[in-house]
This record gives sequence, structure tokens and C-alpha cells, in this order.
Amino acid sequence: MPRCRYRPLVHQLLASRRAWIEAFGWALALIGFASFAAFLWQAVLRDGGFAYDLNAYLLAGRNLLDGAPLYAPMEINDPGAYRYPPTFALLTAPMAPLPEPVVTWGVRLACIGCVRYLVGSWRAVGWALLFVPLQIELVALNVTLPIAAAVRAALRGPRPGLAAALIPATAAVKYGTLLLVPYLWVTRPGLRRPMVIGAAASAGAFAIHAVLDPGIWSAYVASLGQQAGSANDAPYVGDQLLFLVPATLSDFLLRLAISVVLVAVAIRARADWLAFTAAAIAVPTLWVARLAALVGVPRLFLEERISPAGPAAGERGATRR
Repeated sequence: MPRCRYRPLVHQLLASRRAWIEAFGWALALIGFASFAAFLWQAVLRDGGFAYDLNAYLLAGRNLLDGAPLYAPMEINDPGAYRYPPTFALLTAPMAPLPEPVVTWGVRLACIGCVRYLVGSWRAVGWALLFVPLQIELVALNVTLPIAAAVRAALRGPRPGLAAALIPATAAVKYGTLLLVPYLWVTRPGLRRPMVIGAAASAGAFAIHAVLDPGIWSAYVASLGQQAGSANDAPYVGDQLLFLVPATLSDFLLRLAISVVLVAVAIRARADWLAFTAAAIAVPTLWVARLAALVGVPRLFLEERISPAGPAAGERGATRR
């Protein structure tokens, strides 16, 4: 009887605590939004919100349309440096004639949408914006967040088959997502077919392009050698460039080796969050903004604690299709 008498009071206290926690969570999110708004406003005042990385993609599209060289010897910090397969430049060509500010802000909104997908709620977006690398990425606008969203879709999305088919193509851009192929191959057998189809489609597109324009592909291969031999130093971004050793190629190979070990552990533990982390750090050049993808790790980690059968669920979803 006494226990029944005090039970409403206990429930009231718990409800009050939950309300305070909820309020604190939203307050923290608002601080994140305000912090990013201030950071973005500074960028607007400085150069109109110029996106350093997106500009390189748009410039590559313009060069294709104008018949200008797509690749030239340059250092890692040179603005406009394009270091990806020439076929991807074809995708940016339709956007190249448009006013760059319009494209920039459209892509920026799309990337914020990617963050929302990675973290699961707008309140969590506010929390994620407290992570400085994410703020930098949302100004520079590389392909980090769209690729991270595709990886999450392959790992935990309702229709992982399409996203899994995109993984081989994303690996040609940032390399690290290639490590997800063995992870998904082992943990999601139902996604093997989409990945094979995606790899074949990407290879076919590259092969056709190479036959039609062998010169541009020769220039691309030469640019890779030039990049690998360059010093891992970037005055343009200052201390935002992260590296374990000063040589660009050696630094990438070292991080790749670490990521391979992480993926092996992830396969054994069936840990999506660890495989996601490995793919995020195995990028060609680890600028601090590349760490923005890591905002997707906490949600993956918590989901595995709540639903450890996630990989099996993803496999069943792919099999049903």
C-alpha cells in the first residue's frame, strides 16, 4: 500500500527530470545552430560564402565545356585543384553554366539534409554542429557528407540495395568506401549483387570514357603520380591538414593500413559504426573537414546497442527486393 501511495510522486519526479533533460538537449542544439550561423556569416562577409572544394568541381565542369585542360601540376593547397576521375567531371558540367552562388547555396542546403539523415533528427543536427569539422565542411562543400549519407543508407537504410550499388563509384572518389565492400560482402550477403552491378556499371562508364577520350585519362593518371609525390603541406588551409607523416602517399597508406585493421575488427564484431569510421579516415588527404562524416557514428553505435540484429535486417531487406 505505501508503495502505491508514493508511485504517482515517483512518476511525477521522473517526468520532471525528463522535461529538464529535454530542455537541456534543445538548448544545446540551439547553441550548435547559433554557432554555425555565426561561422557561416563570417564566411559570407569574407567571400560571399565561397565553397573552396565545390569550386574545384564546378571549375572542372567548366573546363570540360570549354575544352580546357582538366589536370595540371599543382600542390595540395592550390585552389581549383581537381584530383578525381574525369568521368565525374561530366556530372558537374550541367551545373557549370549556372551562377556559382546559386549552386553553392543549393548544395549547402542538400548537405545539411545529409547531416539530418546521418544523425536522425533536427535536434541532433544542432548537436552535430558543435563539431567544428562539420562547420568547416558545410562551408567548403566537398562530397564528404553525400558519400557518408550513401554509406549510412547501405548500412541501415530501408532500401540498402541502391546505396550499396553506389559504393564502388564513391570509392573511385574518396577510396575509403572501398573498405565497405568486404564488410558488406560478409555481413550483408543480400547486398553482393547490387555491389557487383554497381562496380560493373562504374567500370563500364570509365572504360567507355577512356576509349572516347584517352588523353584526359592519361592526364588523370599522371596527376595521381604528381599528387602522391607532393609534400603534405597546405598553407591555404593552415593547420587544418591532418597527417601522420609528411609525405602524401605515405600518410595515405598508413591510414589505409589502420582502416583495414579496423574493418577486419568490424567484420568480426559486426560493428557498422566501426566500418563507417574506417571508411571516413581512409580518404586520400585527411583535411580536418573530412572528419565531418564522423557525426554519423554515434547514431550507428546506439542503433547497434538497441538493435544488434541490424545487419541481418538489412540483409533481409535486400533479399526481399
